[in-house]
Amino acid sequence: MIPTETELTHFSEVYHTRHFTRASVKLGIAQPSLTQSILRLEEKLNTNLFFRTKQGCVPTPSAEQLFEKVARMRELWSEISAQVQNVKEGLNGTFRLGCHQSVGAYSLPNFFRALSESAPGIQVKLHHDWSRNIAEKILNYELDIGFVVNPVKHRDLVLIRLGTDEVAFWKKKGSKPFPRIFADSNLFQVQSLLGKNNRKEFTDWPIVETGSLELIRSLVLSGAGVGVLPERVALAEGAALERYNATLPVFKDEIFLVFRPEVLKTAAGKALILAGKLALNS
Repeated sequence: MIPTETELTHFSEVYHTRHFTRASVKLGIAQPSLTQSILRLEEKLNTNLFFRTKQGCVPTPSAEQLFEKVARMRELWSEISAQVQNVKEGLNGTFRLGCHQSVGAYSLPNFFRALSESAPGIQVKLHHDWSRNIAEKILNYELDIGFVVNPVKHRDLVLIRLGTDEVAFWKKKGSKPFPRIFADSNLFQVQSLLGKNNRKEFTDWPIVETGSLELIRSLVLSGAGVGVLPERVALAEGAALERYNATLPVFKDEIFLVFRPEVLKTAAGKALILAGKLALNS
Protein backbone atom coordinates (compact mmCIF):
# COMPACT_ATOMS: atom_id res chain seq x y z
CA MET A 1 0.00 0.00 0.00
CA ILE A 2 1.14 3.54 -0.73
CA PRO A 3 1.71 5.90 2.24
CA THR A 4 -0.63 8.88 2.33
CA GLU A 5 0.45 12.51 2.42
CA THR A 6 -0.94 12.76 5.96
CA GLU A 7 1.11 9.80 7.17
CA LEU A 8 4.28 11.23 5.67
CA THR A 9 3.58 14.62 7.25
CA HIS A 10 3.06 12.98 10.64
CA PHE A 11 6.27 10.99 10.20
CA SER A 12 8.28 14.11 9.31
CA GLU A 13 7.06 15.97 12.39
CA VAL A 14 7.92 13.09 14.74
CA TYR A 15 11.30 12.80 13.03
CA HIS A 16 11.99 16.51 13.64
CA THR A 17 10.76 16.69 17.25
CA ARG A 18 11.91 13.22 18.34
CA HIS A 19 8.81 13.21 20.53
CA PHE A 20 5.26 11.98 19.89
CA THR A 21 3.60 14.35 22.36
CA ARG A 22 5.33 17.48 21.06
CA ALA A 23 4.70 16.39 17.47
CA SER A 24 0.97 15.87 18.15
CA VAL A 25 0.74 19.38 19.66
CA LYS A 26 2.41 20.96 16.63
CA LEU A 27 0.20 18.98 14.28
CA GLY A 28 -2.93 19.84 16.27
CA ILE A 29 -4.05 16.22 16.62
CA ALA A 30 -4.44 13.83 19.55
CA GLN A 31 -1.39 11.75 20.39
CA PRO A 32 -3.25 8.42 19.94
CA SER A 33 -4.18 9.49 16.40
CA LEU A 34 -0.56 10.34 15.66
CA THR A 35 0.60 7.01 17.07
CA GLN A 36 -1.91 5.11 14.92
CA SER A 37 -0.78 7.06 11.84
CA ILE A 38 2.87 6.09 12.42
CA LEU A 39 1.87 2.47 13.09
CA ARG A 40 -0.01 2.35 9.76
CA LEU A 41 3.03 3.75 7.99
CA GLU A 42 5.30 1.19 9.63
CA GLU A 43 2.90 -1.56 8.60
CA LYS A 44 2.90 -0.38 5.00
CA LEU A 45 6.69 -0.24 4.94
CA ASN A 46 7.06 -3.42 6.98
CA THR A 47 9.67 -1.85 9.25
CA ASN A 48 10.04 0.02 12.54
CA LEU A 49 10.65 3.75 12.16
CA PHE A 50 11.27 4.82 15.76
CA PHE A 51 12.74 3.39 18.94
CA ARG A 52 10.59 4.56 21.88
CA THR A 53 12.49 5.89 24.91
CA LYS A 54 11.55 7.62 28.16
CA GLN A 55 12.81 10.91 26.70
CA GLY A 56 10.92 10.50 23.42
CA CYS A 57 11.93 8.50 20.38
CA VAL A 58 14.95 7.83 18.19
CA PRO A 59 14.72 7.34 14.40
CA THR A 60 15.77 3.92 13.14
CA PRO A 61 18.07 3.59 10.10
CA SER A 62 14.94 2.92 8.06
CA ALA A 63 13.49 6.24 9.26
CA GLU A 64 16.68 8.04 8.28
CA GLN A 65 16.38 6.71 4.71
CA LEU A 66 12.65 7.42 4.56
CA PHE A 67 13.12 11.01 5.71
CA GLU A 68 15.72 11.59 3.03
CA LYS A 69 13.40 10.12 0.36
CA VAL A 70 10.43 12.16 1.58
CA ALA A 71 12.51 15.35 1.44
CA ARG A 72 13.53 14.58 -2.15
CA MET A 73 9.96 13.73 -3.08
CA ARG A 74 8.63 17.01 -1.69
CA GLU A 75 11.37 18.95 -3.45
CA LEU A 76 10.48 17.25 -6.73
CA TRP A 77 6.78 17.87 -6.16
CA SER A 78 7.48 21.54 -5.52
CA GLU A 79 9.42 21.73 -8.79
CA ILE A 80 6.63 19.99 -10.70
CA SER A 81 4.02 22.31 -9.19
CA ALA A 82 6.06 25.36 -10.16
CA GLN A 83 6.42 24.11 -13.73
CA VAL A 84 2.72 23.38 -14.04
CA GLN A 85 1.88 26.80 -12.65
CA ASN A 86 4.25 28.41 -15.14
CA VAL A 87 2.45 26.66 -17.96
CA LYS A 88 -0.87 27.82 -16.57
CA GLU A 89 0.17 31.43 -15.98
CA GLY A 90 3.02 31.88 -18.45
CA LEU A 91 3.01 32.44 -22.19
CA ASN A 92 4.53 29.12 -23.11
CA GLY A 93 3.55 25.56 -23.93
CA THR A 94 2.78 23.53 -27.04
CA PHE A 95 -0.59 23.58 -28.81
CA ARG A 96 -1.98 21.55 -31.72
CA LEU A 97 -3.62 23.58 -34.48
CA GLY A 98 -5.63 22.15 -37.34
CA CYS A 99 -6.82 23.53 -40.67
CA HIS A 100 -7.17 22.64 -44.32
CA GLN A 101 -3.94 23.41 -46.16
CA SER A 102 -5.64 26.01 -48.33
CA VAL A 103 -7.21 27.72 -45.33
CA GLY A 104 -3.82 27.70 -43.66
CA ALA A 105 -2.24 29.35 -46.70
CA TYR A 106 -4.17 32.57 -46.08
CA SER A 107 -4.76 32.38 -42.31
CA LEU A 108 -1.52 31.09 -40.82
CA PRO A 109 0.85 33.91 -41.91
CA ASN A 110 -1.08 36.52 -39.90
CA PHE A 111 -1.64 34.05 -37.07
CA PHE A 112 2.06 33.28 -36.63
CA ARG A 113 2.98 36.94 -37.04
CA ALA A 114 0.63 37.90 -34.21
CA LEU A 115 1.76 34.99 -32.05
CA SER A 116 5.45 35.88 -32.50
CA GLU A 117 4.77 39.40 -31.30
CA SER A 118 2.58 38.55 -28.30
CA ALA A 119 3.76 35.13 -27.13
CA PRO A 120 6.99 33.92 -28.79
CA GLY A 121 7.35 31.14 -26.20
CA ILE A 122 4.29 29.28 -27.47
CA GLN A 123 5.01 26.35 -29.78
CA VAL A 124 2.48 25.17 -32.40
CA LYS A 125 2.17 21.80 -34.10
CA LEU A 126 0.20 21.90 -37.37
CA HIS A 127 -2.26 19.29 -38.57
CA HIS A 128 -3.93 19.48 -41.99
CA ASP A 129 -7.27 17.88 -42.81
CA TRP A 130 -10.77 18.67 -44.09
CA SER A 131 -12.59 21.24 -41.98
CA ARG A 132 -15.22 18.73 -40.85
CA ASN A 133 -12.46 16.45 -39.54
CA ILE A 134 -10.64 19.30 -37.83
CA ALA A 135 -13.73 20.18 -35.77
CA GLU A 136 -14.20 16.55 -34.78
CA LYS A 137 -10.58 16.22 -33.68
CA ILE A 138 -10.86 19.34 -31.54
CA LEU A 139 -13.96 17.86 -29.93
CA ASN A 140 -12.08 14.60 -29.27
CA TYR A 141 -9.05 16.39 -27.71
CA GLU A 142 -6.78 15.42 -30.60
CA LEU A 143 -6.34 19.11 -31.47
CA ASP A 144 -6.55 22.28 -29.36
CA ILE A 145 -7.65 24.86 -31.89
CA GLY A 146 -8.49 25.11 -35.58
CA PHE A 147 -9.53 27.30 -38.48
CA VAL A 148 -12.71 25.64 -39.72
CA VAL A 149 -14.94 26.44 -42.68
CA ASN A 150 -18.70 26.15 -42.05
CA PRO A 151 -18.44 24.23 -38.75
CA VAL A 152 -21.46 22.55 -37.17
CA LYS A 153 -22.36 24.06 -33.80
CA HIS A 154 -21.67 21.89 -30.75
CA ARG A 155 -22.25 22.63 -27.08
CA ASP A 156 -18.67 21.62 -26.19
CA LEU A 157 -17.02 23.89 -28.76
CA VAL A 158 -16.48 27.64 -28.94
CA LEU A 159 -16.97 29.10 -32.43
CA ILE A 160 -15.68 32.58 -33.24
CA ARG A 161 -16.56 33.89 -36.69
CA LEU A 162 -13.49 35.34 -38.41
CA GLY A 163 -14.75 36.18 -41.88
CA THR A 164 -16.36 34.97 -45.07
CA ASP A 165 -15.35 33.62 -48.45
CA GLU A 166 -17.04 32.73 -51.73
CA VAL A 167 -16.47 29.56 -53.72
CA ALA A 168 -16.96 30.19 -57.44
CA PHE A 169 -15.79 29.31 -60.95
CA TRP A 170 -12.51 31.00 -61.92
CA LYS A 171 -10.52 31.43 -65.12
CA LYS A 172 -7.32 33.09 -66.19
CA LYS A 173 -7.90 36.82 -66.50
CA GLY A 174 -8.71 37.95 -70.06
CA SER A 175 -8.58 34.41 -71.47
CA LYS A 176 -10.93 31.92 -73.08
CA PRO A 177 -10.19 28.79 -71.05
CA PHE A 178 -10.13 25.27 -72.40
CA PRO A 179 -13.51 23.55 -71.74
CA ARG A 180 -12.40 21.60 -68.69
CA ILE A 181 -13.18 21.93 -64.96
CA PHE A 182 -10.66 21.40 -62.19
CA ALA A 183 -12.31 20.70 -58.84
CA ASP A 184 -12.34 18.68 -55.65
CA SER A 185 -15.76 17.09 -55.50
CA ASN A 186 -15.13 15.91 -51.93
CA LEU A 187 -15.99 19.45 -50.88
CA PHE A 188 -19.67 20.12 -50.23
CA GLN A 189 -19.30 23.56 -51.80
CA VAL A 190 -18.10 22.00 -55.07
CA GLN A 191 -20.92 19.45 -55.04
CA SER A 192 -23.40 22.28 -54.70
CA LEU A 193 -21.89 24.40 -57.47
CA LEU A 194 -21.67 21.49 -59.88
CA GLY A 195 -25.37 20.76 -59.42
CA LYS A 196 -27.86 20.66 -62.25
CA ASN A 197 -28.29 24.43 -62.63
CA ASN A 198 -24.61 25.17 -63.11
CA ARG A 199 -23.89 22.03 -65.11
CA LYS A 200 -25.98 23.50 -67.94
CA GLU A 201 -23.25 26.10 -68.28
CA PHE A 202 -20.64 23.39 -68.66
CA THR A 203 -22.37 20.76 -70.84
CA ASP A 204 -19.97 17.95 -71.73
CA TRP A 205 -17.07 19.63 -69.92
CA PRO A 206 -14.91 16.92 -68.28
CA ILE A 207 -14.09 17.29 -64.59
CA VAL A 208 -10.52 16.71 -63.49
CA GLU A 209 -10.36 15.79 -59.79
CA THR A 210 -7.63 16.95 -57.43
CA GLY A 211 -7.56 17.55 -53.68
CA SER A 212 -5.09 20.42 -53.98
CA LEU A 213 -6.70 23.83 -54.33
CA GLU A 214 -3.28 25.36 -54.97
CA LEU A 215 -2.78 23.00 -57.90
CA ILE A 216 -6.20 23.96 -59.26
CA ARG A 217 -5.20 27.61 -59.11
CA SER A 218 -1.94 26.89 -60.98
CA LEU A 219 -3.78 24.95 -63.68
CA VAL A 220 -6.33 27.72 -64.11
CA LEU A 221 -3.53 30.28 -64.34
CA SER A 222 -2.06 28.23 -67.19
CA GLY A 223 -5.33 28.52 -69.12
CA ALA A 224 -5.88 24.76 -68.96
CA GLY A 225 -9.47 25.12 -67.79
CA VAL A 226 -11.89 26.59 -65.26
CA GLY A 227 -11.38 25.96 -61.55
CA VAL A 228 -13.76 25.80 -58.62
CA LEU A 229 -12.01 27.76 -55.86
CA PRO A 230 -12.63 29.90 -52.79
CA GLU A 231 -11.91 33.54 -53.58
CA ARG A 232 -9.23 33.79 -50.87
CA VAL A 233 -7.36 30.93 -52.56
CA ALA A 234 -8.00 32.07 -56.14
CA LEU A 235 -6.66 35.59 -55.59
CA ALA A 236 -3.84 34.70 -53.19
CA GLU A 237 -0.47 36.27 -54.00
CA GLY A 238 -2.13 38.53 -56.56
CA ALA A 239 -2.99 35.71 -58.93
CA ALA A 240 -4.36 36.98 -62.28
CA LEU A 241 -7.70 35.18 -62.08
CA GLU A 242 -11.26 36.38 -62.55
CA ARG A 243 -14.76 34.93 -62.25
CA TYR A 244 -15.62 32.73 -65.22
CA ASN A 245 -19.18 34.01 -65.35
CA ALA A 246 -20.30 36.64 -62.87
CA THR A 247 -23.93 35.59 -63.25
CA LEU A 248 -23.34 32.06 -61.98
CA PRO A 249 -24.28 31.29 -58.36
CA VAL A 250 -21.53 31.15 -55.72
CA PHE A 251 -21.29 29.26 -52.45
CA LYS A 252 -20.79 31.49 -49.42
CA ASP A 253 -18.41 30.15 -46.78
CA GLU A 254 -17.99 31.27 -43.19
CA ILE A 255 -14.62 30.82 -41.53
CA PHE A 256 -14.45 30.22 -37.79
CA LEU A 257 -11.89 29.86 -35.07
CA VAL A 258 -12.87 26.71 -33.16
CA PHE A 259 -11.63 25.49 -29.76
CA ARG A 260 -12.76 23.92 -26.50
CA PRO A 261 -13.66 26.29 -23.63
CA GLU A 262 -10.84 25.06 -21.38
CA VAL A 263 -8.24 26.51 -23.75
CA LEU A 264 -9.13 29.91 -22.29
CA LYS A 265 -8.20 28.80 -18.76
CA THR A 266 -4.50 29.57 -19.27
CA ALA A 267 -2.69 32.73 -20.26
CA ALA A 268 -1.01 30.85 -23.11
CA GLY A 269 -4.37 29.64 -24.38
CA LYS A 270 -5.77 33.16 -24.31
CA ALA A 271 -2.76 34.42 -26.27
CA LEU A 272 -3.29 31.66 -28.82
CA ILE A 273 -6.95 32.57 -29.28
CA LEU A 274 -6.09 36.26 -29.62
CA ALA A 275 -3.61 35.46 -32.40
CA GLY A 276 -6.27 33.30 -34.04
CA LYS A 277 -8.74 36.18 -34.07
CA LEU A 278 -6.21 38.21 -36.09
CA ALA A 279 -5.61 35.48 -38.67
CA LEU A 280 -7.83 36.98 -41.38
CA ASN A 281 -6.75 40.59 -40.86
CA SER A 282 -5.64 42.23 -44.07
